[in-house]
Amino acid sequence: MNYRVVSGCRIVGLAAILGLLGSGVAGLALADVQPASTLIRHPDVGPLRPSGPAQLSPAAAGLRLLQQAAAACQGTSYRGEQVVLWWGQGETSASVVEVWHQPGSMTLVQASGTAPAAAGTPSRPEVAGDQDPDGILGVSGRLLVLLQSNYQVAYAGRGSAAGRPALVVQVWRPGGGLAARFWIDTATKLPLRREMFANARMISENSFTTLQLGASGLDSMPASAAAPWAAQLDRARLAALRAKGWPLPGQLPGDLVLFAASQTSAPSGPVIDLSYSDGLAVVSLFVQRGELARPMPGWRKITVDGRTVYSVDPAQRTFAWSANGFVYTVIADAPVATVSQVVTTLPGSTRPGFWTRMFRGFRRLASWLNPLR
Repeated sequence: MNYRVVSGCRIVGLAAILGLLGSGVAGLALADVQPASTLIRHPDVGPLRPSGPAQLSPAAAGLRLLQQAAAACQGTSYRGEQVVLWWGQGETSASVVEVWHQPGSMTLVQASGTAPAAAGTPSRPEVAGDQDPDGILGVSGRLLVLLQSNYQVAYAGRGSAAGRPALVVQVWRPGGGLAARFWIDTATKLPLRREMFANARMISENSFTTLQLGASGLDSMPASAAAPWAAQLDRARLAALRAKGWPLPGQLPGDLVLFAASQTSAPSGPVIDLSYSDGLAVVSLFVQRGELARPMPGWRKITVDGRTVYSVDPAQRTFAWSANGFVYTVIADAPVATVSQVVTTLPGSTRPGFWTRMFRGFRRLASWLNPLR
């Protein structure tokens, strides 16, 4: 088991990333909603009832529930076990994490099946006042703002999750496709379950399997020896880093915008951690000066849309590569297509240009014509 204070999307694959950082193996671095009658139904979703959120319009009720969920994620003490599942073309990934949340302090995560990282490995604590549990099942104020900018929400009815009564909120793309579905605990308003969809197909599910509410659940909360991330970066500090040549994009493909940035130090130099989201998908980008060491124990070389990168496990959406004097690491809680776009958009080894391809072609032709070869 590996204990970490994290903000979310580092749950899967984080230990391997931070292991590189701590050991210095690499210079590794950050229209109207559809009416309720047309909402897609689910076996665990009951009909709308003329009480509670249904007194409002489906859109207003859905937004209100997500706002209450964001407040509950920040202000409720709990301990629970969560299962994270992803489905893709020829791949299925699953992970189990145990989560402790102490209001105003931190969210501590224990991820199963990860190797202990080196002592002194950096990690980042939750920011008190606005939790952003990217890969952990949760809702935050900042992510909700992005969600409202890119999607439409609607209350869909009643259901249950983790053995508890729940209120269901559906999230729609502007074109009408279902993007996500949340189960919000009726009593506490904590999110109990989330499904994400692409092209009418479910691609991921995060859900509580156990949930213990109140401070008593924190009695078994392990102590964390992890050092906090040193500094949150505002726009001025990001601009200063960019002026010094740091490649720190403000936006990534898939409407992913930068919503959080921080900096810490590793044996190989400063590390910049950037978090991007559209309100649902979340991508963390770590950037540091240097070059990847070769070989990298535990990592394997793969190709993503023509780009050669290294991965602990492609199904876990964790990739690293170096280019132009910087090392990039992507850890994503996002669909495979979005992750591929992100990887190929960031600086890296590019596909051969026209004259490079022509030169290779001439060289190959000459080798065919050489009778002495």
